[in-house]
Amino acid sequence: MSSFFHRSKSRSNSLYNSDSSNRSVATTTTTTLSQQQNDPFVTHEPKLGPPHHYSPASVHPPLDGSQWSMLAALRCHINGIMLPTDHPYYPNEKAFLTDATLRRHLHARKWDFESSKSMLESTIRWRRDYRPDQIDPEYVKPEVESGKMYFNGFDTCGRPIWIIRPRLQNSKDEERQTKHIIFCLERGIRLMPSHVDTIAIIVDFKGAAYSHSPSIATCKRFLNILGDHYPERLGIAFVVDSPWFFFATFKVISPFMDPQTRAKIKFVYDKNNKKTSSSSSSSNKEQQLESPSAEVNAQWVHLEDYISPDALETEFGGNHSFAFHIEYYWNALLGRTGAPYEVLEYL
Repeated sequence: MSSFFHRSKSRSNSLYNSDSSNRSVATTTTTTLSQQQNDPFVTHEPKLGPPHHYSPASVHPPLDGSQWSMLAALRCHINGIMLPTDHPYYPNEKAFLTDATLRRHLHARKWDFESSKSMLESTIRWRRDYRPDQIDPEYVKPEVESGKMYFNGFDTCGRPIWIIRPRLQNSKDEERQTKHIIFCLERGIRLMPSHVDTIAIIVDFKGAAYSHSPSIATCKRFLNILGDHYPERLGIAFVVDSPWFFFATFKVISPFMDPQTRAKIKFVYDKNNKKTSSSSSSSNKEQQLESPSAEVNAQWVHLEDYISPDALETEFGGNHSFAFHIEYYWNALLGRTGAPYEVLEYL
């Protein structure tokens, strides 16, 4: 398993709801124009290079004898169903089906061999049909232009930080939105430095209205993609300025989530050590949902305990004065992860 620790080179209509009143928000920056003008140190360059110092999370204990045997049996089975070597997609499938991939599927199914085998077979079929690692960047680029999803920085464990801002939704194309999310997952994997195989997510609800809130069906779809086809890839997720309507959705979908996944979702305190919330008390319904965190057993944290100031954007209290610009970001991302794509081992 030493290779495991080395890196080589639809609620219908949208995954996030959008309304026309917010289309003007789809600009090329995530900070206001006045903020950019007043800050001479603002940069459009995202931090996508591997960090100099990080401490990978210890999530992979040594396998025992029975687990090694199960891994070998799964490898034997998978080798028998792989594409023929002359198939155009064979190099991609071979690069995906590493021991690390097999181990993640076994771990996700708690080392139940038949369940793990079925899960992996399903993912293999999905990847052959969907070709997630070959999604055309130019096809999904319109989804990127507003800055609603992008990578910038790494947490203290070396996990790439995927920033999501629902208020910047700029599209109603469900198919393209879905492909954009999968495109981001694939690119995030390619940004992972040595010894790291998970990502960190920051969902910033600041300024988001109820119309921006992803539906229950949308949330479940996202969790299904992540859980079924990218098991063990979520390291941690932070929710910033969590509004009452998100808590309501979270309360409904929580029972469908794996307890280990649910434990990775953290809600963020503000700089005054208060629980951030963009909820309103303008109605009795909202008052009832304004502070439901106890009902969903929410875990509240400080971002600075997980992300160093230099890697954290100023909008979240860090020192990285960053303003999203599509061309700077796009060139940097494709330069790091392949233009249009590269075949890399999934470690």
